[in-house]
Amino acid sequence: MPIVSVLSLKGGVGKTSVVLGLAGAATVKGLATLVIDLDPQGNATSILAAQKPKKTASDVLAHPTLDTLHEALTACSWEVAPGEVDVICSSPDLIKHDSFRDAANFHPHLGKALRRLEGYDLILIDCPPSLGSLTREALSTSDQALIVATPSYFGLQGAERAAVEIEEIRKKHNPTLHLLGVLANRVRSVSEEHDFRIAELGDLFGKQVLKPSIPDRIAFQQAEGYGKPIQTMNSAGAREVSQIFEKHLNKIMKATR
Repeated sequence: MPIVSVLSLKGGVGKTSVVLGLAGAATVKGLATLVIDLDPQGNATSILAAQKPKKTASDVLAHPTLDTLHEALTACSWEVAPGEVDVICSSPDLIKHDSFRDAANFHPHLGKALRRLEGYDLILIDCPPSLGSLTREALSTSDQALIVATPSYFGLQGAERAAVEIEEIRKKHNPTLHLLGVLANRVRSVSEEHDFRIAELGDLFGKQVLKPSIPDRIAFQQAEGYGKPIQTMNSAGAREVSQIFEKHLNKIMKATR
């Protein structure tokens, strides 16, 4: 059961869209997937249309027991046969758990609850776009980290800072954590600036840059507006990105064998 943190230390890169795209691909593949929304903004929770959660991610962090975790597991209306998706919902109270602590004073809680969880083929954690305890909680319990970056100056800065944080958590809290790669998102095929930044991303991360990149397609906004997986949208753009997400999902599942 791979646990994957999807992160960037820069907002607006489409991190949640990547989480949902991977969840949709997993559902089509027949996998049971759990999405943990650790972003206080709660965008993933909103789009997944979670059904009246008894507990939230904030409760799990406050009381990291298996019982609390089970109460937080919430069905959603966002599913495609033959798989299924559950969600641990975000809450505004999450912000209370996001105070910055140096590595010496950081003591993770989420892993205590997830350690004995069964019944899922994949867990995806949607991290907040900042460096605080919530991002560190996610990385401390994950097998893999996926950095999402837009092809922009600040997008690359956020990716660099995220990679440094992943390495720090690997050394001090989670020796099994590894960087799955850096995924460029919202890429325009006719933009010289994007071409330049993609090349720069390659200079920074080499073979860790995942291919293919995610193109900028209106299908993302359409799927989010309807509250449906992009895999169910009947357009050329939706089919294109669905195939790309399937390829990246296969990399995730292969990396854990």
